[in-house]
Amino acid sequence: MIILEKPYVSEFLQQTVVQLQIPVLATEFSKGLQFAGEMNLLEPGAFFAELKTVPSPLLYSNSENSTELLNQYGPELTVTKNVNFFKDKSKLRQIFSKLNPDVWYHKFTLKELDELDFSTFPTPFVIKPVRGFASIGIHSVHNEAEWKAALKGIKKEIKLMQNVFPDVVVSLNEFLVERYIEGTEIAIDAYFNDSGEPVILNILTHLFGSKSDMSDRLYLTSGEIVRKYHDTIVQYLEEISRLRDLRNFPFHLEMRQESNGNFVPIEINPMRFMGFCVADVEYYFYGINPYEYYFHQRKPDWDEILASRTDKLYGMFGIDIPKHLDKSLIRFNYEKFIGHFSKTLFHVRMDYTKLPMAIYLFAEVQKEWFSEFETILYSDLSGFIEQKE
Repeated sequence: MIILEKPYVSEFLQQTVVQLQIPVLATEFSKGLQFAGEMNLLEPGAFFAELKTVPSPLLYSNSENSTELLNQYGPELTVTKNVNFFKDKSKLRQIFSKLNPDVWYHKFTLKELDELDFSTFPTPFVIKPVRGFASIGIHSVHNEAEWKAALKGIKKEIKLMQNVFPDVVVSLNEFLVERYIEGTEIAIDAYFNDSGEPVILNILTHLFGSKSDMSDRLYLTSGEIVRKYHDTIVQYLEEISRLRDLRNFPFHLEMRQESNGNFVPIEINPMRFMGFCVADVEYYFYGINPYEYYFHQRKPDWDEILASRTDKLYGMFGIDIPKHLDKSLIRFNYEKFIGHFSKTLFHVRMDYTKLPMAIYLFAEVQKEWFSEFETILYSDLSGFIEQKE
C-alpha cells in the first residue's frame, strides 16, 4: 500500500504503482496525478481499514507529508509510531545513544538559540532542526562568525520555507546542537523485510565542497563503494533492528563512518527512500526498481549487478540556489548546467522559487573523468545563474 503526497511524485514511481497495482490512498493530491486514472485508488476508510488488518503492513510513501494522514487515520499503528519517532531527531538520538554513547547533543527552541553562549560548546558542532528535510536549516559551525551566520541563515530559511512543508516534516522552531561527526558520510536506501532483516538497495557517499558545506550537491556511488560498505552496514542495521520493531519498514539513512570504523547515524527518514525523485537513482544507476523490490521483498544480487559497472562512477546532483541570492531576481540556466555533463541519465527541473532545489540530475562518467563531477561540487554556480533583465 502506498501514500503519494506533495510536493513531488516522479513519473517513474507513478508508472511503477500502476504496473504493480499497489493500493493508493485516494487524496486530493493523488487524484490529480498524471497517471491517477490507471491507479488502484482507495478512499481513506477502505485504505486504512485494510492497513489495519495485518500487524506489519507493506506501506510506503514518497513524502513525509503523509505523516499527517497517518496520525489522523491510524495513530495506533506501529508504522505511525515509528514514523513519528524517527522524524524527531532528539528521540532518534536517545535510541542511538545506546550504540554511540560518546555523541553529545542538546535541544533548544529558536528563542533559546538567540540567547545561547557560543563559548559553552566545543567546536566544531552542527545545528539542525529537530524535524527536517533536504538539508533545510542545517549548518555546521567551526567558529563564532559561522555561529552568527547560522542564526541569520536559519531566520532567513524560516521565511522562505513558510507554508512549503507541514510542521511534521520541517519544523524550524526546535533545533539540535550536536557534535560534528568527522568521517565519510554515507547515504543508503534500504528496508527491513517481514522478518526484520535489512535489505540494502543503494549506497552512496555524500561529498561536500567544504567543511561548512551542508548541501545535497553531490552523492556518489560505484561498484567499489557498494562493495566497500555493504556488509558492515548490514551488520550495523542488524543492531538497529534489535532496538525497535521495524518489520516491513522502508527508510533512508544518512550516517558517517569515523576513522575508527564506527558508524554514527545522522538521520533516518522513515517510510520512504530518498526524497523527491532521488530514490529513482537505484534504477538509473543499477537497474533496481526500489519500490518493486520493497513490495515484492526482493534482495539485489549485487555481484551480478556490479559485474558490468566496474569502471563507472555515478553522481546524483541536488542543486539549490546559494542562500545569499534573491531568487526573484535571478534565473537558473538549466540548459547550460545539463550541458556540463558528458552523460546525463535523468534530470528533473524544480521550481526553485517554491522548493529547496533548482534541479536534480543523475549522471555517469568513467572513473578517470571524476573531475567532471568535482567541478560542480566546488562550483559557486555563478556560471549557471543569470540576473533577470
